Amino acid sequence: MPSLAAQDSKADSKCLNSTLGFDHIYVINLEYRTDRREKMEAIANQLNLDFEFFPAVSKYDRKELDKFNSGQLLTSVKACYVSHYKVYQSIIMNGYGNALILEDDVDIEMNIVNIMTDILLALPTDWEMLYLGHCGYERFGEGVGGSDKHKIYKSNRPGCTHAYAVSYIGANKLLKELVNPQAPIDMEIIEKIQQEVIISYSFQPQVIVQWRSKDNPSDVSPGTPEHSYPLENSTLHFLGFPWSFKNE
Repeated sequence: MPSLAAQDSKADSKCLNSTLGFDHIYVINLEYRTDRREKMEAIANQLNLDFEFFPAVSKYDRKELDKFNSGQLLTSVKACYVSHYKVYQSIIMNGYGNALILEDDVDIEMNIVNIMTDILLALPTDWEMLYLGHCGYERFGEGVGGSDKHKIYKSNRPGCTHAYAVSYIGANKLLKELVNPQAPIDMEIIEKIQQEVIISYSFQPQVIVQWRSKDNPSDVSPGTPEHSYPLENSTLHFLGFPWSFKNE
């Protein structure tokens, strides 16, 4: 399968394209969240990125949700799981060597292309998952390289699913391992990483973060606090969208 950590000039030329060096970029988006789609389209236009807006499964879509096993998950949590699972199926169906998966509530570093150009040269070729963003409780494993500002570590507890890449092999593994989740998808993936079923790496600092504000609550966990991890050069802030931190 194609590898992101290709050699020298080939990796450079591949990184400097509309999919950040990946074969494809998915953005999972609920049809009625046009507000989020507009923000993601603004990011794509500003950064010259090519997004496929992938239809998320709604918590109200009982017909689709009933096709999947999920223990006792809340319908909103199950809808999140099914949406990501269907992306893995799409990766395999389309034969992508790898793909970046984004949720529709993210903000991205303005210089993401330059960051990825440097970082991907240091990415181990055995990667199956790569977290460009994660929740704050990630506890990093062994460092494996990176640039002066951004380091790559073995993933340990990379919660959340707002910004991660999956290889073709990784997508195949996730399809087999997540057939009947008993916990939210990010927790299930963490378990597979810690069991060394999946080979995963994480960025630090993050280059893609969740965008949280009072007018942009989570669809999966609407009661969670409004908080965002700041970026050095926020694209949404550049475009005129104000940050809204819980501690401000």
